[in-house]
Amino acid sequence: MAEFKNDIDRMSYALALNMATSIRHMPVKLNYDIFGEAVNELLKGGKPAITQAEYGEYMQKLQNELAKAEQASNADSAAALEEEKKFMAENGKKEGIITTASGLQYEVLTPGKGGERPGPKDVVRVHYEGKLLSGKIFDSSIQRGEPIEFPVNQVIPGWTEALQLMEIGSKFRLYIPSNLGYGAHGAGNVIPPNATLIFEVELIGFFKN
Repeated sequence: MAEFKNDIDRMSYALALNMATSIRHMPVKLNYDIFGEAVNELLKGGKPAITQAEYGEYMQKLQNELAKAEQASNADSAAALEEEKKFMAENGKKEGIITTASGLQYEVLTPGKGGERPGPKDVVRVHYEGKLLSGKIFDSSIQRGEPIEFPVNQVIPGWTEALQLMEIGSKFRLYIPSNLGYGAHGAGNVIPPNATLIFEVELIGFFKN
């Protein structure tokens, strides 16, 4: 772990963090050890280990790989939207499924009590588990064994809408289309672009913020 002695150290680390975050999310395979060594050597004035011609050749090759990855991602995104359209249409016909004006679908697994529902600025305490259409679990407070708290209006639109329909003690299963979730960009390496999300959410309680 880096140790910071002054603001120059912290600015240097912040720049490295910015670079590392961008490069880590590039959809091509890279040798991070060579990358790190090269940056260190070149910033200290070291002589490049490849010629200018080789630099041009391999930068072009990198651009080509990125273009291919983008094309594949676009194809996957289009396929995901088609899968979502079919799934939501069929799911909406099932008994107990309610479809809202926004396109959110939900079913009540356990009714709540009291009649009071959280507002958009209230802080809720919930247990939840999120899955993709494939059944893969991508996040679960249940598995972690610890409920989570957050303001209703600071999560994805599908959650914000659904939470305001829930009473304390209720448990819903949510079917969130991608436009009410993480959209065309997805969320890192966890949720792919245009992913339909399925959540089981239990509202444990809430308080006014």
